[in-house]
Amino acid sequence: MTKKAATNATVDPAVVTKEIEEMVATGRKSLQDAFINGTEAAEKAFKSNSETFKTNYEKAVAEGKTGFEKAIKTLEGSQFYDKNSAEAFVKASNAAVEKSEKIGAAMIDYGTGRLQEVFNVAKTIAETEDVTKVVELQTEFARSSMQSYVSEMGKFNALVTDAAKSVVEPFGAQYAANLDMFSKQA
Repeated sequence: MTKKAATNATVDPAVVTKEIEEMVATGRKSLQDAFINGTEAAEKAFKSNSETFKTNYEKAVAEGKTGFEKAIKTLEGSQFYDKNSAEAFVKASNAAVEKSEKIGAAMIDYGTGRLQEVFNVAKTIAETEDVTKVVELQTEFARSSMQSYVSEMGKFNALVTDAAKSVVEPFGAQYAANLDMFSKQA
């Protein structure tokens, strides 16, 4: 074919447009599949790591309790151990361990739940081809995330307040007992 014949050849715009649309659709599908596969791999890794973290956390709390109990038993044999004074400390320490365990578990549950929601939304968005629907999904996720955050912070606040009261309470009772004993001696 001569140069002049190649220049005079006609190109059908509809054919070119169709070829470009097919390439874009194929590329988009490949990207969606890659993103979904990556999200699923990240989700599996996260679940595995979070389960390991939870197990290690629970083990550390249990070992901490055991260590504390051993320390108290060791102190009980000491001539400097005052059972009345130590009792408030033991009660407060046990309350602190119990309440911190609840707070820690609640924080872990909240964090893992939020991340699971992120994975779910990411997969849904990747599978959605309508841009308007994607914006709706993101808007709904942002709204529900904020509502969940506010709700959970209220729960955490209640847990921390309860923990503080539980830890201080034994000392208050000990203080009152000491004050009563002192006033009787005076």
